Amino acid sequence: MAFAAAFTENRRAEEEARHLAASDPLTGLGNYRKLIDTLGAETRRSDRTERSFALLLMDLDGLKMINDAHGHLVGSRALCRMAHILQNHSRKIDTAARYGGDEFALVIPEADMGVARQLAHRIMERLSGDGEEPALSVSIGAAVCPQDGKSIEMLLRAADRDLYEGKRCSGRAATSLPYTAY
Repeated sequence: MAFAAAFTENRRAEEEARHLAASDPLTGLGNYRKLIDTLGAETRRSDRTERSFALLLMDLDGLKMINDAHGHLVGSRALCRMAHILQNHSRKIDTAARYGGDEFALVIPEADMGVARQLAHRIMERLSGDGEEPALSVSIGAAVCPQDGKSIEMLLRAADRDLYEGKRCSGRAATSLPYTAY
């Protein structure tokens, strides 16, 4: 009996270690490692099946100003609010990850640019209307495999370019998608 309990406890500890290795401790989303693993799996699947998938890169606008004006606890809460939106407004098969400090990513299997833009718009609406203070906005760039690239690097570069093109066109931290005619 003691052996079975020890085995179960070891298995639980291994599962917890695996989870911690692939998740962001603040937001609970996947981390950079999880994002890269998922993108690798999706690019291989796309090569095999010739089916597309989309990538959204998101940049939480003005996080430094929030930290400076309200403190880092409020800034951390802003990151968690973004994570909550991503968890609650994407499908179970999608992978949300914290890409870096104030940057997030969402891998959307079986999606084209139209689906990606619709989801991006919904994320922006939910975040701006979440009712908490300070108000938040997010800039979002999108890329689709294979149209925008067949490698992880090419897709990240295309989505990043799209994100910053939107910021450049707006002349400030973007609150709407680039190329708003969808």
